[in-house]
Amino acid sequence: MSKTRLINIIIILVIIFNIIAVLLNRVEASEIKKYTQYVKSGIEAFPESYRSYLNNLKEAHPNWNFEAYYTGISWNELVEKETVLGKNRVIKTADSLWINSAGSVESGYACASDAIIKYYMDPRNFLKNDVLVFQFLEMTYNSKIQTKDGVVSILSNTFMNGSVNVEGRGEVSYAQIIMEAAQASNMSPYSIAIKILQEVGTSGSQSVSGTYPGYEGYYNFFNYGANDEGNAIRNGLEYAKNHGWNSQYISIVEGAKLLADNYTNAGQNTAYFYKWDVVGNSVLIAGNSITVTSDNLFNHQYMTNVQDPVGQASRLYNTYLSSNILDCSLNFVIPVYEDMGALNKLPTRLTEADGALYYSVGTGVYVRSGPSTSYNSIGMINSLDEVVAVQARKTATDNTGMEWDKVKLSNGIVGYVASKYLKPCSDNETGDVLEPIIATATVKLSEGSLRMRSIASTSGVLVTTIENGAKVDILQKDIAEADGYTWYKIRYNGYTGYVAKEYLTNITNIDGSEEKPDDKPTTNIKAEIKDKNIISIPKLTVRELAEELKIAQYAVTKDGKAIDAVANVGTGYLFKDLTTQKEYTIIVKGDVNGDGSTDALDALKILKYDVEATKLEGAYLKAADVNNDENADALDALKILKFDVGSTNINL
Repeated sequence: MSKTRLINIIIILVIIFNIIAVLLNRVEASEIKKYTQYVKSGIEAFPESYRSYLNNLKEAHPNWNFEAYYTGISWNELVEKETVLGKNRVIKTADSLWINSAGSVESGYACASDAIIKYYMDPRNFLKNDVLVFQFLEMTYNSKIQTKDGVVSILSNTFMNGSVNVEGRGEVSYAQIIMEAAQASNMSPYSIAIKILQEVGTSGSQSVSGTYPGYEGYYNFFNYGANDEGNAIRNGLEYAKNHGWNSQYISIVEGAKLLADNYTNAGQNTAYFYKWDVVGNSVLIAGNSITVTSDNLFNHQYMTNVQDPVGQASRLYNTYLSSNILDCSLNFVIPVYEDMGALNKLPTRLTEADGALYYSVGTGVYVRSGPSTSYNSIGMINSLDEVVAVQARKTATDNTGMEWDKVKLSNGIVGYVASKYLKPCSDNETGDVLEPIIATATVKLSEGSLRMRSIASTSGVLVTTIENGAKVDILQKDIAEADGYTWYKIRYNGYTGYVAKEYLTNITNIDGSEEKPDDKPTTNIKAEIKDKNIISIPKLTVRELAEELKIAQYAVTKDGKAIDAVANVGTGYLFKDLTTQKEYTIIVKGDVNGDGSTDALDALKILKYDVEATKLEGAYLKAADVNNDENADALDALKILKFDVGSTNINL
């Protein structure tokens, strides 16, 4: 082939590639949409479907200001962009209506259904009370109302309730570091503190221990770069190492600046906007407008969990309430979409074809096979559950004068409910979504504090702690029997979660009647250090054990191998306090064979010991004495068997 011909072929290929590039650019340009966004201040600036909720909030808090952020995005387009499989998730134990079964389950979270995504995206669902609205609170720094004392209250009972050494300054409290991070980033110190605790937990993960193998002396308080491909902790600490985050101070301050630059100061300045990327790349003030293109929307989302903004809202509300600044001048920025239509409610299996929708104003209301309390219970409904009256209301009256409705539940059960507990759903359009209180109680402990959990189990995430003597509101009773406890759903100090019934006393129902206290232990101690041993109750994870002992930096090993933080500890395991370098042998009450569980195998081992068919000594003999009578015999074996089937507890 001649040189001239080769050159001509190359020129032709270059021309073809350029033509293809131009065509591709034209196609891409045709797919990019433009949106005009603007902000208006005041309730009158909102669509009618927002105003009744906002008027109620304004009446309760006259100093609050509400800004309508008109996104220019149609509701249907938003739904199309966000219902991509795997983009949004819910906890895997959620109602099946919340889960898209076609997706995968990762790190305990399942793909969210279209219906639950639409519910959490609809801002109007979270304007019904002064707690949930805090997901729209503007996150910028306001030195007049955001104080160090407020940060201290957030960090109390967490691993950050203290100080660390800062080079050239000596000991500096975490609260002070967060205040300095707020000044450097122009981001609310309350939002910074809450975001850190959501990322690394109240006990602190290995991301902030400074002792992770290969990354000693590096910290990542915001879990930047901690993706799930491979080892998330290692990925995050690699990011920290590459950015020089070699102290707690640097990690918090630089991490907050990065967070603010990427989100808060770049337009996504509320917890809602962190989750849903529907705004432009700069903070927009009332009276101004910007043009945003679709390639800058829908993808820059800090988290996949659709419930995250609601969780942040509760923590923010509690902080402002406890700091006595709830009624200060606060600014809430609330998105508005085009063609929103009717309110997107929580998903239900019922339709209007089944009849008029009603909801329960009580919690733990029995559905019975007939119109009287003398009939058997065939189901139960809770606050805000929707039911359907399949016949006319008040179809029967029992011998006490109580009126009953025949109803159909979402799961298909048909039965009877006392009419006084039902209210038409149409009456709840502007109602309060907080569950009603069905009883009150007092926390009773011998020492320590009561842990409120995110689910009805000791494996649930710690929501908050409650001190002895505190008054709590009961929302639901007998949620579950788990881990040897009966669980109640409660609300306390702005938080909602689950606690063991055994630690509540003076339970008084809303009708004035009182429950008789159960004859069960009231101690809430889960673990304690005795000499060179750590004594604990069964089914504590490594992380929970460290949390109970208030030890932030630790390592747990079995036969020289490290035990994962979410695994249960067992008798004979070694616990090392990395701060003091002290080492302890763990004794788990009832775990006689040291396998990390308390079950029939342990009972059998005690019975064999009791007839001298095997030996027990040291930590294992102490673990066998579950009834604390200084013997290991058939009575201990019986208690373990009862614990194994959930009919009793094992305490220290």
